[in-house]
Amino acid sequence: MKQSNVIKIGLVILPFGMMFLGALSLIYSLNAPASKSREGGRSVLNMKVLSTPDELNALVQRQAYDIGSRPWKDKDKTRITAKWIESELSEENIGFRSQVTFIGDKGKDYRIVEAELPGESLAEEVLLVVSNFSSPDSCPGANSNASSVSILLGLARYFVNTKNMRTIRFVACPSKFPDSNSGDILSANYIAEKCKRGKEKLIGVVDIGSLGFYSEEPNSQSSPHDFNIGFPAIGNFIALIGKQSSHKSMSSFVSGFTKRLNSPVHKVSLNDEEASAFDGLSAFTEKGYAIIRVSDTGALRYPHHAKKTDTPDKINFYKMAEILKALSLTISTELNS
Repeated sequence: MKQSNVIKIGLVILPFGMMFLGALSLIYSLNAPASKSREGGRSVLNMKVLSTPDELNALVQRQAYDIGSRPWKDKDKTRITAKWIESELSEENIGFRSQVTFIGDKGKDYRIVEAELPGESLAEEVLLVVSNFSSPDSCPGANSNASSVSILLGLARYFVNTKNMRTIRFVACPSKFPDSNSGDILSANYIAEKCKRGKEKLIGVVDIGSLGFYSEEPNSQSSPHDFNIGFPAIGNFIALIGKQSSHKSMSSFVSGFTKRLNSPVHKVSLNDEEASAFDGLSAFTEKGYAIIRVSDTGALRYPHHAKKTDTPDKINFYKMAEILKALSLTISTELNS
């Protein structure tokens, strides 16, 4: 066959071949599981997905190694961390359209990142989930507080696109921010005040503390020295810390989480004076909002707290995944019962 004829045949067949392949691709895309419809511009695929230990590990490593030490006084690292969290929550990743609030008097360096999933029949009732993304100075902060942020992002991933009676709002913030008029301000104070000004009806605040370190060794757990708050001697438990009034108001959350977690849970019920030992709790209770901190007790157990050795290899990601599951299921019940 002459070369010119071969070329002519090829020119005729090629378009039909491309059309055939295109048709096959379209049929596949319409029927494949990964091509389900989108609602409101967001994928409806990743609904109620629980992050794996490896995925939680990757989130902690991103903060501890890629971003590095994130003390609140370091405005550059604070800005970078907040923008990373905003990106993780975004429609391109987890699937939220997050809201950023600039705080303090340092321009756009200090910000609070929020992502909200409005409820339906009881949308005015809000459950707040809060995480502080700052680390101690000169410290990778794998446990303090990359573990906290990773759990918050895991919860956001679980709830995205779900339908609930009540509203859930995820809030990530630096521990403090500078203000020339008032000095250093706890972000918790700003958030609680904002909710109070807006006359928001918070059904409770779940404050995610550090959640990555556990030990079965005797005497691996200590207790606060200034108050008569007794912890078990073995640091293998999760502490649910709050004022007595918060434990009463959020009793269904406390009992639900305790039943769902296959690990020891220790309830810490504080009086007004004892609550002052835990930054951020009084900020909400003074505004009339109940708050429970979920924590591994941080420095009271973790020998690497505020040290350069606070690295991801010290973290129990399997335990974190168990906690994430128990929190997800418990919060789902709170939103819909």
